[in-house]
Amino acid sequence: MKKFIFLFQSILVVTLLCFTACSNEEVVPQEGEVKPEPQEFLNITYKGNVFQNVPIAYDENGDFIFLDEEFSQIYSQELKDNTELSIFVKDSSSIILYENLQTAFDSEGITLIKEIPTTRIESNGDMTRAGYDDLATVVLYDDRDFKDRNLTFALTESEKSVEVTNLKDVNGFNDKCSSLVLTNNLPNDPNQTLKLGSFEYPCTNIDAVFIGYDDHGFSDRTITCIAAAAEVKRYSSLPGFNDKMSSFKFFFAQKGQYQPSF
Repeated sequence: MKKFIFLFQSILVVTLLCFTACSNEEVVPQEGEVKPEPQEFLNITYKGNVFQNVPIAYDENGDFIFLDEEFSQIYSQELKDNTELSIFVKDSSSIILYENLQTAFDSEGITLIKEIPTTRIESNGDMTRAGYDDLATVVLYDDRDFKDRNLTFALTESEKSVEVTNLKDVNGFNDKCSSLVLTNNLPNDPNQTLKLGSFEYPCTNIDAVFIGYDDHGFSDRTITCIAAAAEVKRYSSLPGFNDKMSSFKFFFAQKGQYQPSF
């Protein structure tokens, strides 16, 4: 009987050791597999919930890899396959994720103004350059932190909207933009106005809006950056969009009647 008890205890100990070892193997990366290191930490807002300091890496296509287990699961289940995902950038470390661009506009209180004179850029020769009479400018940089090659586009009195259908046509800048500076030169004065379309609006009620698209022809996922009157917004990186932009729209928009949802 003693031998039987001893044998049973031995089997139990071996079983527990094996179970522990097997459990440990499940959380250890497989041989040759390298766990990505965080490339940045983002404050992410999604559906009214704020996720602080989420560790982020990017795959070879520049797509998000969320190293936070909670948000990684949310992204995989709800957003990963959404080709209309819209990224609203508050600053280089804070973003809001929306299911589509219209939801982003509604939530952020942006109303598009129709009948605004538009310049559509299809080649190098038509590229808009900054000057003293620019009402707003955006400077696109090839690399993060405002480094390497750059392109400047401007909104003027006669051209209050700029569209580039394919950045490949503009000095081969397709899938190159990784940072930008957005400047709204309108005065922060409600007594001064600007005519957009058929109406005049107080300058304080007009935002400069930049929307980058993942694909040419203004399609696929979007990233949105906004500067209010007399404001300069510097985005040292474009979360989830570094080296991915293929087309963009740059224009003035009226602050809408909506209130931000958070």
